[in-house]
Amino acid sequence: MIQRVNGSLAVSRALGDYDYKCVDGKGPTEQLVSPEPEVFVMVRAPEQDQFVILACDGIWDVMSNEDLCEFVKSRLEVCDDLEKVCNEVVDTCLHKGSRDNMSIVLVCLPNAPKVLEEAVKKDAELNKYLETRVEEMLSRPGDEGLPDIVTVMRNLSADGGMPPLPPGGGLASKRSVIEAVYNRLIPYKEEDGSGADMECPW
Repeated sequence: MIQRVNGSLAVSRALGDYDYKCVDGKGPTEQLVSPEPEVFVMVRAPEQDQFVILACDGIWDVMSNEDLCEFVKSRLEVCDDLEKVCNEVVDTCLHKGSRDNMSIVLVCLPNAPKVLEEAVKKDAELNKYLETRVEEMLSRPGDEGLPDIVTVMRNLSADGGMPPLPPGGGLASKRSVIEAVYNRLIPYKEEDGSGADMECPW
């Protein structure tokens, strides 16, 4: 978890955030938050470097450097649409519990992972497995009725027969797939023009 200035601000260097820069007698770089950037210069290794990720603390709050890199690498092996990959990162972090602003920029270098047929096949098989398991759970309601989405996720997390999940993302990275099946089988009740609930097919 990221340490925060006064338990609130997740950065120690920023433009703005004047509430953290108003201690009399201290210079701009001596305040709780400094406007002076911290710069690191790294020598590129073209034969090894694959991509660059720029992201805000809403991402890093719930994913480590290693987890995020592994997750992005796995997604690039099944999809070459960088916008979609970034959206998957944001969705995954949201499902992992991030409650801060989230933004991410992904820059692919020449050595970035390419789409692999085997990876695409395995991802499709995983999605199909999850869809089937959700359908099974909803087709056999227990004494308390149909399970809610939280119960479905909990049951899936304890599933020992599940195919490998995306590294770094885990089950949270597939919640959108799970919710899509869940909402298809148990659609939200909608209201007609009179304000009365429509009959639920289930």
